[in-house]
Formats: sequence, C-alpha cells, structure tokens
Amino acid sequence: MDMRHFNRFLLILFMFTCVNLGVFAQRRFEAKQISNDQSVSKGKLTSYLLPFNDTCSRQVAIWVPDNFDPNKTYATIYMHDGQMLFDATVTWNKKEWRVDETCDSLMSNNITRPFIVVGIYNDPTNRYAEFFPQGAVAYMDTAYTNQLLNTLWNGALRADYYIHWITHDLIPFVEDQYPVSHKREDRFLIGSSMGGLISLYGLTEKPNTFGGAACLSIHTPMINFQLMGDDAMNAMVLPYNQYLKNELPSPRKVKLYIDRGTETLDAYYGPYHEVLLKTLGNKGYELGPNYLTLICQKTAHDEVSWANRLAIPMKFLLINDPAVKRPSKHFYKFVKGPF
Repeated sequence: MDMRHFNRFLLILFMFTCVNLGVFAQRRFEAKQISNDQSVSKGKLTSYLLPFNDTCSRQVAIWVPDNFDPNKTYATIYMHDGQMLFDATVTWNKKEWRVDETCDSLMSNNITRPFIVVGIYNDPTNRYAEFFPQGAVAYMDTAYTNQLLNTLWNGALRADYYIHWITHDLIPFVEDQYPVSHKREDRFLIGSSMGGLISLYGLTEKPNTFGGAACLSIHTPMINFQLMGDDAMNAMVLPYNQYLKNELPSPRKVKLYIDRGTETLDAYYGPYHEVLLKTLGNKGYELGPNYLTLICQKTAHDEVSWANRLAIPMKFLLINDPAVKRPSKHFYKFVKGPF
C-alpha cells in the first residue's frame, strides 16, 4: 500500500469512527429526565426515558441512598419490572418490593457495600417475549414454539434485544451519569418469576458484563399456568435445562441466588424447580459464597413475599463482611435470616 492509499484508509477509518461515536452520543443525548411516577421514603429516586429502539423509549428509575456521595464508587443492581419496586400506591395490584426501605437498611447497618438500584420498567404487552430465554428456543421443538409465537410472544422473541439494550445502552448511560464501578463483579441482575428467568439468562449470556444474579420465584415452568404439565416439561423445561447445561458460566466466576415459595403459583413449581437445581448441581454449583438456593415456606408469588425476603439475595450478592463470605454455618445463618 503506497502512502496515498494509506492516508485515504486512515481518513475513512477516522470518518467511520466519528460517525459511530456521533450516533452513540446522539442516542445518549436523547435520554431525558422525567417526573417520577413513584415515591420513596428512603433515598432519592430519579426517572429517565431512554431510547429503546427506533419507535419507542423505555423508562428507568434510578435509586440512590440518602447519604449518596459522588466521591464514592457504588455497585449497581439492575432490577426488572421497575414500576413495581418502590410505591404500592401506583402499582396495578397495590403491592411493591419496598426496595428503598430494604436497601437503606442494609447500607445504613453496613451489611452490604454501597450500591444503587436501576429499575427497568417492563413492556406489559411484550413482557413474556422480552423475558423468555431466547437462546434456549434452539433446543426446543419448533412445532411447539411456533404455536407460542402469536399466543404468548406477539410474533417475536425479544430477550436478546432486551439484554443487548441493557448492556450496550443502559449500562453506559448509568456508568456515565453515576459514580458506579465499571467492573463486572459490581453489576448484578435481580428479578422475580419471568424476571427471574431473564436475570439468569442475562447472567448466562453476558458473564463478562454481570457478576451475579438473584432469581426470586423463578418461573421454572416457563409457560403460563394453563399450559403447565407434561407437554411443557418435555417441550420447554427439559430443553431449557439442556441449554443451561451447555451455556451456564462457571460457578467460580459468578454469584447465583435461586429461590421459590410454596403458596399460590409457587406451589406448582416443585417438579420444574427440581430439574433446575439438578442442572445447576451437575454444572458444579454448590452451596457456598457463590451459590445459594432456598425454598421459602408459606410465601406466595407476589411483591409482598419478595419484599419480605429481598434482603437475603442482596446480602448474598453484596455482603460487606469478609468474615462471613466463607461457606460456613455462620454464613448461612447470616444471609438466610429467618428462612
């Protein structure tokens, strides 16, 4: 390559880089702060609209503690179903996770290291399509999954795009606007039910981005209540677990919390949940500082139950005391509390 062609190559490369940076900056610039539709009793909540795709935006609510210090570095918890996290007066079922109260208590008592929470609002119409572990579909019977495309997935699965948006748009925005760690081991996913499935999927697909996940009442049947049964077990649950067998990251690299209750919808989870626990065990997940699983007796499939035990996975993921990180009775007693 002579010098003239080399200079032309550098010019094209420079222009390409500038265009791409400009597009990214434009999307970042389009993010705008909006009025909160939830109130908190602890800490401070700030809401934003971020570009989600070419036709719509996605709301996020970012919570920081009362003593938030811009000179400190915080871990980040990304929670799904953001509209259900903070304020029962505005949720569809008048229940909430009480995230602000729990987080304030954990940090005020120096139980966890400092962190903030990013609540990602769901898309009610496409929640099932966004939270279903898309990569597992390749292991499933096509005839069965094709039936679900229009009935449950509105014509398309969207989990891969949802996770891509979190990792390529939301995380850069948060880490540009807030004094948070950019390290993988300081980013976590938390969700319940289908939100538990997408949390585990995000950790499985992006172990270099996230350091851990907590999956409360994880929806192991993978299908709505009316379709649970042998067909769902054979057509979806077992293939999904084959996907996990092949794709789960090493338990030495990530932290994983799995639980379920025993009442309402959770009462039907037993057989499906056992398949998941067996898969995790076969992959080397053993109870310890990087893996915890619980069956929470007399707890239901709702925000009140998840709120009552939210401190457990948060302590597990963000525990501040090195003395209780070892796999010991003290560790389990400290993390599990009354459960």
